Amino acid sequence: MPLRWAIIGCGDIANKRVAPAMVEDPASELVAFFSHTLARAEEMRERFGARKAYNDLDALLADSEVEAVYIASPQHRHCEETVRAAAAGKHVLCEKPMAVTLEECQRMVAACAEAGVALAIAYYRRWYPKTRKLKELIEDGVIGLPLSARVFIAGRYDPAPDDWKHWRVEAQAGGGAMMDVGSHRLDIICYLLGSPLSVAGLTGRLAMDYESPDTESLLCEMESGAHVVAQASWATAIGPDEMEIHGTQGSLVATPFDGRPEIILRGEGEDQVIAVEPPAANMHLPLIASFAARVSAGQPPEFDGIDGMQASRIISAGYRSHASGRWETA
Repeated sequence: MPLRWAIIGCGDIANKRVAPAMVEDPASELVAFFSHTLARAEEMRERFGARKAYNDLDALLADSEVEAVYIASPQHRHCEETVRAAAAGKHVLCEKPMAVTLEECQRMVAACAEAGVALAIAYYRRWYPKTRKLKELIEDGVIGLPLSARVFIAGRYDPAPDDWKHWRVEAQAGGGAMMDVGSHRLDIICYLLGSPLSVAGLTGRLAMDYESPDTESLLCEMESGAHVVAQASWATAIGPDEMEIHGTQGSLVATPFDGRPEIILRGEGEDQVIAVEPPAANMHLPLIASFAARVSAGQPPEFDGIDGMQASRIISAGYRSHASGRWETA
């Protein structure tokens, strides 16, 4: 039997990625939408052939037809909505970043564990063929012992005050580009190199006139001892998307990470170009298909809430480090 879903939040992600993936995935059935604006939920219900639309979250969570929810709301709502869904016995797949603070992430994990429901975070780039190939190469020892990694994601983002996405640059978002787009790259680093240990961070509002920082940098020591340098900005004229992993015997370059379906292996000789398959046309589909199939079979998600919290551990420690002027434990 397919997993019966409701989507909480009817913004761009739900409309362009999540709902289409659930319609396409044979292991999923899209039952309902929730929005604080009932007309929007009704519009999405009609567009994607769902049976129900709600503007009352308690009513949605009381619906016995709904087995799982995809939380597609802004991150300042993630914790409360996850905790309420777990209390209602619903499995949860939540948009990234996981929550605004590490404490909220921990509450989400605890609530789902107590209720005996699955929790996962929508870091869909873990399903990229490029990501899986990087993991394989590192585990096979192709670059020797991993020593360091570098990520840099940037571009210009300056929404108008009346833009409905302006919440992304307001204080309620909990951070800037590092939390928003940078979290995806930090999640990949944790997938490839393991858990974080300690972080030194720096944030600034150097060019933009909004509440969130527009430029953020951090240095992270992983439990393995590897060093990670990460930078994210919403104030640059160009949009770099750089990722490199360096080891004792070579380096892996996956730049731009969302670009060419290839990895460059660098060592003492000539560069070797390793071709990989491109990601799925709908990048959310492998994530949702995996979650639905595994949960329906009574298995845990391939990556659970603890996995999804790793990037938030780094980001939270980076913000605390900026405030304290000291290294902080991740």
